[in-house]
Amino acid sequence: MAQRDQEESATSSAGQSPAKPGPTPRGPAPEFDPAIWRGLTQRRVSRRGLFRAGGATAAASLLGAAGMSGFLAACGVVQPAASATDTVGSPAWWRKQKLHHTVNFANWPDYIDTLRDKHPSLTHFTDLTRIQVNYSEPINENQPFYDIIRPSLERREYIGYDIVVLTNSDPPLAEMIDNDWLIPLDQSMMNNFRAYAGSLVRSPSWDPGNTYTMAWQSGWTAIGYNSSAIKSPGDSVGILFDRKYAGKVGMLSDPRDLGCVGLLAIGVDPVTSTEAEWRRAAAFLQKQKNEGIVRGYYNQDYIDYLKNGEIVVSQAFSGDIFQANLQQQYKDLRLLMPVEGGMFWTDNMCIPMYAENPKDAMMLMDYFYQPQVEAVVEYYNDYVCPVPDARLVLLHPAGWAGQELAAMRHEIGEPPSDTADSPLVFPSAQYRARSKDYYQFQNTDELATWNRLFGAISASG
Repeated sequence: MAQRDQEESATSSAGQSPAKPGPTPRGPAPEFDPAIWRGLTQRRVSRRGLFRAGGATAAASLLGAAGMSGFLAACGVVQPAASATDTVGSPAWWRKQKLHHTVNFANWPDYIDTLRDKHPSLTHFTDLTRIQVNYSEPINENQPFYDIIRPSLERREYIGYDIVVLTNSDPPLAEMIDNDWLIPLDQSMMNNFRAYAGSLVRSPSWDPGNTYTMAWQSGWTAIGYNSSAIKSPGDSVGILFDRKYAGKVGMLSDPRDLGCVGLLAIGVDPVTSTEAEWRRAAAFLQKQKNEGIVRGYYNQDYIDYLKNGEIVVSQAFSGDIFQANLQQQYKDLRLLMPVEGGMFWTDNMCIPMYAENPKDAMMLMDYFYQPQVEAVVEYYNDYVCPVPDARLVLLHPAGWAGQELAAMRHEIGEPPSDTADSPLVFPSAQYRARSKDYYQFQNTDELATWNRLFGAISASG
């Protein structure tokens, strides 16, 4: 999951995606720089980067008549009750919005279904609606992207995007909500979301009622280990603090995830934690370091150390372990979801204030919540799917989705059922129960305190 260059790579639904560079490990950032907070702030590297492009071009067929009528019904606007105000995002405001048949969508690199440099799901959407999607991948980290768009928002100007994808565990999303820089969604145009969204992404703690956001993809920060070296890992986060593995333990240098695992280790839920508990967690992590248990504090390159055996257990991102398992030499790597919990993050679609095509944006966002569409996206992405019913499509492909999945399999190799059967993509009840939310900072002083406490531990390596 190495960071790509910050250069924006604009593509369209019919255009070409940029070439994928090799990994470039990122060094530690200054102690108080929010950009070092991950929560998955580096680019999402799909497992598809492990394979060279190839295979047959997907057929451009559409859904059958029933699917077509269902989609159009889902996209239809149900007229809400009249509102006394035309405030942006109010029902009255939304009733005045018109389709412009274009939408500008900003996402992270390698984070959407791709076949021969095209995106089947976007092509399908355009075929159904005649709305052209100008898809680009300018988001390599939350904070730097926010720093780019913030001046335009402060000037009350269109930032050039109608949909942006931001992570709940980083400050920019909360700041945009607090500053009224996101347009409240048209709840009457979220029919697919209401019908198919999973429990993990409905009314999340950072956005009750999904007022501003709809999940794109999710994942966990949990624990990865080498099963050939650790035969009995147990089920606790305590494995990271076990002297038995002294000098073979990897921790994340990101203060956000480092602090959260410290809180879990002392029995505290991060989402309800207090500053006093942060200090206890920091002391516990410092003790772990002083005792020589930690081999190193890593950014994205922790996975390389886990693969080559320099460490045998580490904080890990769920997608990394899934992708590593696709290569025979790394089949021994496993993900442990500890009984104390794994940190669950979500990348969210949202509509920036002053967007020029908000109604088109709503149609596209809700379109992705159709199980057939999400199955095609998920077969490429392999992160936590926001639509549980997409699993049934992957197990029994048919219609448009079946044709696209068959075409993509020529490039990817493994059957769609591999994705369907993975608890890292379609979480088991146990995984769902052990998912923990991140603490939502109330002000910049809290943010600075957290960063100072946990950043100091990893700063000296």
